[in-house]
Amino acid sequence: METNFIKQHKDSNTFIIEGSSFFDTPVHLNGNLIVGDNTDFWSDLVVTGSLEMRKYVTIKGSVRAASAIIGAHSMIEGGVKTEQDCTVLDHTMIGGNITAGGDVMLRPNIKAGIVDAAGNIEVTGRAYVKELRAEQKIIARKDML
Repeated sequence: METNFIKQHKDSNTFIIEGSSFFDTPVHLNGNLIVGDNTDFWSDLVVTGSLEMRKYVTIKGSVRAASAIIGAHSMIEGGVKTEQDCTVLDHTMIGGNITAGGDVMLRPNIKAGIVDAAGNIEVTGRAYVKELRAEQKIIARKDML
């Protein structure tokens, strides 16, 4: 794995990936991760802590993290699995399913397979998903422009 693109903030155990980076092998990190804009992963991304992706990130595999914020206009060919909450921002495309151990928030115009949450699922605007499965509530909100 190329490490020139990764910096680490040791006090918070957070890794930071510069924007416009790319990784041609699977990325597995023990800690939290912040991913810069326009970054490409050609395989899976696994993070033991929280994941925060900026805009236009492409992942050719799947994503696993303790919690995740998936940036707007991103594309994940596989699925997303989190132990806690998962937020998917505007115009993101996920080829597989979203499975969360907590709540899921879906912003306008996202595409995904089945969305399965142990908590609530909150949908703002139109979401193009196959099915919503919430163990608690499904909350639908009108898109506020």
